[in-house]
Amino acid sequence: MSQQTSSYPSQYVDAVCTIIERFAPTAYHATLPNGKKTVAFIQKKEEALLELIRPGDRVNVTICPADFDRARIRSLV
Repeated sequence: MSQQTSSYPSQYVDAVCTIIERFAPTAYHATLPNGKKTVAFIQKKEEALLELIRPGDRVNVTICPADFDRARIRSLV
């Protein structure tokens, strides 16, 4: 029997996004370094960032390689 390998990536990608606009209480439209747009979210444990992040700010994000349309904001750059 052959061993099956999962095609779903298990590692996350860290990147820096530029915030375009806030469109929901915890969500922002943002641009990745390659120019692709993504939706960047703030988790409950990082909610202090909600008052700090403004359009044009750069933020550190974590992205699942299977879905570059969503990113999790970790901190300001």
